[in-house]
Amino acid sequence: MLFMVLALAVTQNPATPPGQTLRYRVEANTTLEQDLTSIGRGKISGGSNAVAFVRVALTDSADGQVARITVDSMKLEATGAMAAQMPPAAAAAAADSARGAWVHAYTVRNTLRGVPQPSVQNPALAPIMQIVGVMFPGIRAGIKAGDSWADTTKVDGDIQSGHQVGAIISTWKSGALEGGAFVLNGTSSSNVTTTGQAGQVVTVVGSSTERLVIGIGGPAKSGYVESSVNSSIVQHPGDTPIPQHSTAVLRLTRLP
Repeated sequence: MLFMVLALAVTQNPATPPGQTLRYRVEANTTLEQDLTSIGRGKISGGSNAVAFVRVALTDSADGQVARITVDSMKLEATGAMAAQMPPAAAAAAADSARGAWVHAYTVRNTLRGVPQPSVQNPALAPIMQIVGVMFPGIRAGIKAGDSWADTTKVDGDIQSGHQVGAIISTWKSGALEGGAFVLNGTSSSNVTTTGQAGQVVTVVGSSTERLVIGIGGPAKSGYVESSVNSSIVQHPGDTPIPQHSTAVLRLTRLP
């Protein structure tokens, strides 16, 4: 998801200085339903719940800043069919191995640029990758309380497992101040295709609703996102697509 938000005057809320470390609580709850009838396995469903505490360090780089989001601690639980793939002991091991791992993201005026890159390949880092776009939603100058607008973002870039292309359309309305920051309520729709290095093709069509609290010059103070995604997976050229439906709830809270 890409989140474009309003800006206040710099004098009202100064930018987060490089070198300052911010701490957050991240919570992610997901569900997944897959129809594996085409490969003789029927329908399956499951999900996962994760809670992580992370710290965010910002350093200046070229025209923007590099954010390093490091995992201090994490708890991970798989449910339903996903628990068979990741039983409690494996989930605990994945969460434990994520401690100290990090995600790098490049931002310009607190807008995410490109695809965040993890330090290691670990399924436990999925919620951290997802929350980066909430943490750095962007800054749109000259917006006042009560304003509304829409943005379209083209997606066309390499990721570690292949290449992504598509578009994300977001609509926003700014609300009243909350704790010295603006409240943003929005919706978004996305259509993104990922082509893997081994030929796998994943097509994702999703929608979401968001609520963000943010001021100027730093990551969001808090965020809440509910999303629903329909996707299809083609493992190899010529294979029958495997449909799936997933939902997610993401919560981001800055800590003192």
